[in-house]
Amino acid sequence: MNYQIFSAINGLAGDWRVLDLFMIFAAKYLIFLFFAAAAVVTGLGTRDDGWWPYGAWRIGKVLATLAIAFVLSFSVRLMALSERPFETHRVTQLISHAPGVSMPSDHAVSSFAVAIAVWFFVSRRWGPYFLGVAAVIAISRVYVGVHYPADVTAGALLAAVAGLGVWAIVLAVEERVLPARQPAPEDDQLDDESSEHGAPDGDVPDHDADDLPVDSHDG
Repeated sequence: MNYQIFSAINGLAGDWRVLDLFMIFAAKYLIFLFFAAAAVVTGLGTRDDGWWPYGAWRIGKVLATLAIAFVLSFSVRLMALSERPFETHRVTQLISHAPGVSMPSDHAVSSFAVAIAVWFFVSRRWGPYFLGVAAVIAISRVYVGVHYPADVTAGALLAAVAGLGVWAIVLAVEERVLPARQPAPEDDQLDDESSEHGAPDGDVPDHDADDLPVDSHDG
């Protein structure tokens, strides 16, 4: 099944020049733009939180997800579960790559780890878009002939495990580590405080007409 899916995807390579160029770009260079965009989104979210301690905590969650994903990837690579497709089959290889262990795909691990970290810990709005781009990167690695579908799928699963692990840790320790956020004062609260301290300068208290002094002398 793994090779059949690989053949179906890689079999498209070489037929459409424009698609080939796009997949080569996605397989080699898109990940750099992807990381840059993730850094920008994370930086904006961190700026809104304030750099310390909440911003630093947010960055730490993203970096922890990446770190755990890479540790898991390295551990699986030590098992040497599969070789590169071009080592054992005739493929349409669009980019050069050294032979070696194929599972999991480092591109898939890193891109999905970043996407999941952005979605879980930075922006629910932008997270799904990052996941979509990560999927494009993963498919492109199969298209250009350097990975099997199982390689990129394993990378995505390892990234998901890393993200869920960090999320579980955050739920367990965040309230103990971070000070409670101070809620922003609401308008009603500000009005109450103003009334306690008297009317602001320049304001004249209202009087009813009956309270005004009446001149008792005629003409």
